Amino acid sequence: METPKTKGIKSHINNLVSIAQSDGEFSMAEKRLIFSIGRRHGLKDEKLKKIIKTKEPIKFKTPDNDNDRVNMVMDLVEMLLADGVATETEIADCIAISEKLGFRKAIVGVLVRKVIMDTTEGKSKEEIKKECSNFLYL
Repeated sequence: METPKTKGIKSHINNLVSIAQSDGEFSMAEKRLIFSIGRRHGLKDEKLKKIIKTKEPIKFKTPDNDNDRVNMVMDLVEMLLADGVATETEIADCIAISEKLGFRKAIVGVLVRKVIMDTTEGKSKEEIKKECSNFLYL
């Protein structure tokens, strides 16, 4: 029996795979990042391989708190930048997933693009998270 936390992590990994595959390519850099994020959350490589290969939908799980939501958006942005190219399709998919995470539709596009810009400018994750927290209550 899976815990709600494990279900949430699997949902998050599934979203990352979706972003990675949305441009029609699933690069080695994207795969490495998925394994890195999955391991950071306590998933074993075999479980990650299974999530990547599955054709069955994994139920979307919304995080319980704002910190987890922002962390997930940051992971999504890191994924779309992993291969060095952020396509409009990947950005649109990232925005759609971020909206499902509970961010208001009116601000989610700006939020995602800000995280992309801040990440490419080399800001630390803590700086980005602090700035993103301002978007949570707009």
